[in-house]
Order: sequence, then C-alpha cells, then structure tokens
Amino acid sequence: MKGVFGHISLLALLWLLVGAMPARGQEVVWDVDFDFRFDNREYGDPSRMVTPSGTIFGANILPEVGLGWGYGHSLMVGANLHADMGSEKFFGEPEFVAYYDYSSRRFRTSLGLFPRNKLSGNYSRAIFEDTYSFFHPTIEGAMIRYVGSYWFAELACDWNGLRSPSRREMFTLLFASEAHKNYSYAGFNMMLHHHAASDTAKGVVDNGLANIYIGLSLGSITNLDQFTLQASWLQGYQNDRHYIGTPTLPGGYELSLKMRRGAVGVEDTFYKGDNLMPYWDAPYEDAMGGIYGSSLYSGDPFYRVGESGFYNRLELYYEPQIKNGVSLRFSSVHHYDGAYWGWQQRITLQVDLHSGMFSSIK
Repeated sequence: MKGVFGHISLLALLWLLVGAMPARGQEVVWDVDFDFRFDNREYGDPSRMVTPSGTIFGANILPEVGLGWGYGHSLMVGANLHADMGSEKFFGEPEFVAYYDYSSRRFRTSLGLFPRNKLSGNYSRAIFEDTYSFFHPTIEGAMIRYVGSYWFAELACDWNGLRSPSRREMFTLLFASEAHKNYSYAGFNMMLHHHAASDTAKGVVDNGLANIYIGLSLGSITNLDQFTLQASWLQGYQNDRHYIGTPTLPGGYELSLKMRRGAVGVEDTFYKGDNLMPYWDAPYEDAMGGIYGSSLYSGDPFYRVGESGFYNRLELYYEPQIKNGVSLRFSSVHHYDGAYWGWQQRITLQVDLHSGMFSSIK
C-alpha cells in the first residue's frame, strides 16, 4: 500500500506543478485506462490439453498526466495498478510509466516506459495471447510509426529484462505493417524475443515468429457490420544456442473468419502446422531446472498443438454498443485440438478516458 500511495502522491504533485506553469503554448493532458477481466478456463484433464485450466479475475487501472506543447509533443508520467480479485493486497506492485510522446498526421513515436496499447499491429495470437497485454501493460523502450494514405508501418523495442543474478537479459523487437486497397488488405508482423543469460542461468535463446497475411473485408457490401476473411502463414525461428545449437524452423498456416451484426458476433480461427513453441518444456530457464514456458513465449500455448497438428478457436460474443470510450464484451470461447475440447467464458470491460474527450464541455 505504501508504494501505491507514493505513486499517487507523485502524480498529484506533477499535476500541481504542471498546472502552475504558464498556459501559453502549453496544456495539461491526461489519460486513464481501465481494464477489467473475468476469464474462466475449463480445459479438463491437464494431461490432455496443452494448456491448463484456471481463472483470471482482476483489473488494471493506468492513470497518466503530463504536459503537452507545440504540435503533438507531450511528456507523460503515471503508474499501472493491478489488482487480483480475492487477493489480500488491494493492489500489487505498481508499474511506473514515464515517456515522451510525439504525434502528427504521419508520424507517431513514444520513448521511455509507455502503455502497450500504443501499438497498433494486427498480431496473431501465436505472437501475443489474449491476456498478454493485461499482465504486461507497458513497454520499456521505444516505438515509431508512420501512417500513409492506405498503409502504416511501426517498429518497437521492448527491453523487458535487465541482467541480474536471478533475471535473464531479455528484449523483444516488434515490427508490423498493413496496407488496404478497396475490399482487400495485406500485412506482415513479426516478433523476435532475445532470451539471454543471467548470472546463474546459462544459454541464449532466440524466439522469432513472423506472420504474413492477406484478407478481404466485405462488411460494406453485405448486410453485416463486419465480414472478414483472412489467410496467414506463420513462420518461426527457434534457436537455443547453448543446449541445442541448431535452429528450428516451425511453420503453419492460419485461416480466420470474423462476422458481426449489431452486438452479436462470431470469430473462428483455424491453425494447421508445427508446434510453434518447441522449447516450452525445456528445463533450462533457471539454475533449478525450471522450464522456459511463458518466460520465453508470449503467444497462446494452444499453438504448441497436439498430435493432430491443428488447433481451432471459436468465439461467440455479445458486445453492446456503448459510447464514450467504454467497451464491454461477453464471450464464449471454444478450443479444439483434434482430440479434446475446452471451454472458456470471458467478460471484458475496457474504459479509455482522456483530456481530449472533454475539451468541449464547459
């Protein structure tokens, strides 16, 4: 609790200091993001499916305040506060954010410790699972994006591990680009996670995964609000330099369908191919023989696939149209790996409030 109130006091002090500055060419800017999730996963016998059952029930709130000046410049500070329902702690350890941000019609950049939602890439769940941003809401590094008339490209670096006696040196490079033309689109995104040694754990592992895709967005010519078909190829690059020494190149294709009319929608994703996380169970993560697991991989563990070599995810959802920065979704998600079926029930509520929303309110 002491750490929480310390960060709140820091934000309050910054607010007072910024408010005392001359108003000419400057303005106070702020943002508050709230992310609530109930995610119950019933996958049955853990020896059958590649990921265990469990329940995620918690919330994040990320308040920011800063000074904006010129044309698109701002300097922001804040803290992400995470709470797990039923925990003895009101909030866990706060995660500080502090960054410079620049935004114009064509360029956008963030430097420092900034919210992950600054990224706009259409990443496959094989790269980032649904809850990754919930447990890793910030990026420590840099992001730059260029927006053209019909396309965009962004590059980011997340330095998410400083070497210590118990912590590996780690960083993740991200690249995403997408172009639109009439009813079609095409894109590419990739992730390279460099999982280096600590003072006690040996080895260096490179976890790379690229996703190239093409799609059709046909909602405007049907009676549906959304009708999207997409085909992707996922190509991995896995290299455990110390324990294996020879790169592994797993790959496979992915097909997805998205349909929505009003508040009701369906999303289906089918993957066929190799295990994209071949080192998941390798016992080299630490000196105690822990597995690499989610420390090395940020994607959905279902992409490890079973003997069938395929995985299908079907989501049925109800998402009422709520304005003013509020998004609410009720989902029933069904997972099938060729032999076993699992069921996931989700409720997600996301709120995004910022100073620009209230500029016209007197």
